[in-house]
Amino acid sequence: MTDAAAALAAAIAAHKAGNTAEAERLYRAVPEGASEYADACALLGTLVAGRGDFAEGLRLADQAVALDPNSGLFHFHRATILTTAQKFPEAIAGYRRALELRPDVAQIHYNLANTLRAANDWGGAIAAYREALWLDPFMRDAYNNLALSLVHEKDYEEARQLALRVTMLDPSYGEGWLTLCNVAEKLKDYDAALAAGRRAVELRPGDHYAWFGYGVALNRLDRDEEAVEAYRRALGLKPERADIWDNIGQSHQSMGRLEEAEAAYRKAIEVAGQTIEGEEAREVAEEEYGGRYWHLALVELLQGKYRQGFAHYRSRFKEIDALKRLPMPSPLWKGEDLCGKTLLVCDEQGYGDTLMLARFLPVLRKQGARVAFSVHKVLKPLFDGWNGADVVIEHGKDVPPCDYFCATFDLPHRMGTTLENLPYDVPYLPVPPPDDAPRLPEGGFKVGVVWGGSPLHLNDGKRSVPLAVFADMFSAPGISFYSFNRDLKPGDANLLPGYGIENLVPRLTDFAAAARLVAQMDLVITCDTATAHLAGGMGKKVWVLLPFAPDWRWLAHRSDSPWYPNARLFRQPKPGDWAGAIADVKSALASISRP
Repeated sequence: MTDAAAALAAAIAAHKAGNTAEAERLYRAVPEGASEYADACALLGTLVAGRGDFAEGLRLADQAVALDPNSGLFHFHRATILTTAQKFPEAIAGYRRALELRPDVAQIHYNLANTLRAANDWGGAIAAYREALWLDPFMRDAYNNLALSLVHEKDYEEARQLALRVTMLDPSYGEGWLTLCNVAEKLKDYDAALAAGRRAVELRPGDHYAWFGYGVALNRLDRDEEAVEAYRRALGLKPERADIWDNIGQSHQSMGRLEEAEAAYRKAIEVAGQTIEGEEAREVAEEEYGGRYWHLALVELLQGKYRQGFAHYRSRFKEIDALKRLPMPSPLWKGEDLCGKTLLVCDEQGYGDTLMLARFLPVLRKQGARVAFSVHKVLKPLFDGWNGADVVIEHGKDVPPCDYFCATFDLPHRMGTTLENLPYDVPYLPVPPPDDAPRLPEGGFKVGVVWGGSPLHLNDGKRSVPLAVFADMFSAPGISFYSFNRDLKPGDANLLPGYGIENLVPRLTDFAAAARLVAQMDLVITCDTATAHLAGGMGKKVWVLLPFAPDWRWLAHRSDSPWYPNARLFRQPKPGDWAGAIADVKSALASISRP
């Protein structure tokens, strides 16, 4: 073995052993002109780049490539340095050149996949991970990162199979158990998520990601007290993570500890560097709020702190990915005098939100504004001809000239809404004139029911009532029950025929049709869906079933609503206890006066 070969071999051994100072000395000892010199340059380049000297690392890698441009491994080392420097487009090009020369090396495919993933090219990353695994079916990290990429693409079932394979390949690999925890949580297999999360923290007690994932699994099983402890372990390892404080806040909120939740959300804002100086003493522009204000807004609103809460609610455009302001030629309304001006009010978020906030439009008209109302397509027939607006248009179509525009949830803030001055008069929603559809039979006591909402709603698992539990009230004598329930859960279709309730869903073609049928009810009993706001805004008697930790608009610890004087609220006595809430409804039904 030549002196140059011996120096290179010793340098590689020192490099692998972590003795970087000795490795660097030995790499530099390889003389220029020796056949090993290009290898020494390439490997020394990765070493110096690893300590942050990217310019020198890249210079050395370029030197190696110049000496042997047909070496796929030299292109690979150069691309690795570029990845470390976060120069992803150049790194990707470098890996692709390396693969042209050495398509048989699984590690090159794997590194390319990691870089594509870092560059948000998820499809490309998935393909590259598959290539790496085809060449080396035992690449544990490739299986794991492929699973994570599939999670991003919402292919949860294959991701779970891959995560299970990782844990079988190496049962002591904590990262694989954490991935399995996250995938099982996405699939709503919360017991499996908890078991995997517990194993992850056993194997990686110093990993804040493991404790965070374990905390999420505990939350999903309503074990919020334990979740807080898991998050505090994560926080001890990574105190600068704002999302940990945020999850602590949500855990407290789920337990009804609203002051503790608010304090945690404020800490999340502080840790994220989003605190606004002088907020209490001035009007803060919407652009100043960061996304971490979102959950603070919700808990403030839940406590009835409407001035602060609706101001902070403007952070929704930073937090909710799909929620954007429509581009408009006119300026955003920021509270200017509207007398003699035209304001375009655009709906946003859900149907129930539009129905709830429509109450503000008649107030604006009384103040001298001309109001144009832009609503979802299925809501427009309800509002056609409504005296609460001068013109009603379908969302995004036929936008009229206007002096200002705003979104519906801007109204409470700009109109200075508090619990004391909230527009409270009902009905404010229109009842469309009868159409050709047959009316329901006269006489008897009619109750419209909704037990489940859309499965697309983020909180549907907690707001919807299992039909088998909800149906316990159907035995009440002297009552005719009518279903307004659009979204059936698995198994509902098999249960419904046995309850003897009439299904009105085929007639619910839009909200005007729904309003005509609600108008014929003596009472509406619903979980927290748009039907609650439709019935409430029409002045119809409505009973709303709420989870232990409700949506902000229903406030906390009260059986009435400042939004709907005709509403009565039935809350879970403890988390998940729908049977207790339904028992209260049954008791109320037994005592209600009926014809």
